Amino acid sequence: MTKHMGTKKKVGLFGGTFDPVHIAHTALAKAFRRQLGLDEVWFLVTPQNPWKTDSRLSPDHDRLAMARLALENEEGLTASDYEFHLEKPSFSYRTLRSLRKEFPATEFTLLIGGDNWAAFDKWAEHREILTHHPVAVYPRTGSALATPESLQDMDIRLSIVTQPLLDISSTDVRRRVMEGKEITDLVCPKVAEYIRNNGLYLG
Repeated sequence: MTKHMGTKKKVGLFGGTFDPVHIAHTALAKAFRRQLGLDEVWFLVTPQNPWKTDSRLSPDHDRLAMARLALENEEGLTASDYEFHLEKPSFSYRTLRSLRKEFPATEFTLLIGGDNWAAFDKWAEHREILTHHPVAVYPRTGSALATPESLQDMDIRLSIVTQPLLDISSTDVRRRVMEGKEITDLVCPKVAEYIRNNGLYLG
């Protein structure tokens, strides 16, 4: 079928706590956008991860502010507080239901890591998600991509995204701050400045 003016806008959804956002997040989002031909990638800053209800998160406004600072000069990458206004905890199927209703002319692709994909059949309403949305997976270097056996009967729109590994985690950033070490090689300069000015991750 020939595409016409009604072609849907393509947006990738990159969810996480981003506590804090770091340069590996940004590099991966750029790879997702480029390799999948997405118009935009939205960093969905989640207020409460259903799998991390006991963890100590920095305040929502700080994590969102850092994401916005990190992305302000990155074309097609946007920090979003969309999940802040939804029922908590932030299950993906609830977010996606709301997005489909609010943005019917947009196709949303879920961007997740290989470890999340291997356990995707444990996600709430996972079949609903796969019925309505493409999924793009970033496997860890050297790891085979595992699709849960219970999903192999589905017609899944699955893409694999490759990106050289940047061995950085938000945990590393927080630990370095607590130890009084530099983080300018892990986060963008404005994020490092925000962390310093607001006394984040000091214990």
